[in-house]
Amino acid sequence: MDEIKRWPKAHIAGETMLAQPAREAADTKDHKETGHALREFWKSTVALRNVLDQGRSLSDPELCLLENHFHVLQMTYLLWKRC
Repeated sequence: MDEIKRWPKAHIAGETMLAQPAREAADTKDHKETGHALREFWKSTVALRNVLDQGRSLSDPELCLLENHFHVLQMTYLLWKRC
């Protein structure tokens, strides 16, 4: 008797798993790509920190490029945060 009561729930759970909309699959792909991009960003941030920790001075073009990247990152983040 107990198994009869559980069957509908198991059936519904299985049906939900099989009938995922295409958008959920796309969301999963987007989530994986975002995760990958964030990991790559983190690696770059750590590499930059390591270079700066060495006390090496940056040339003017390197400093300008770094400041431009920080500015673009800040603008992008602020625009994303508003949405």
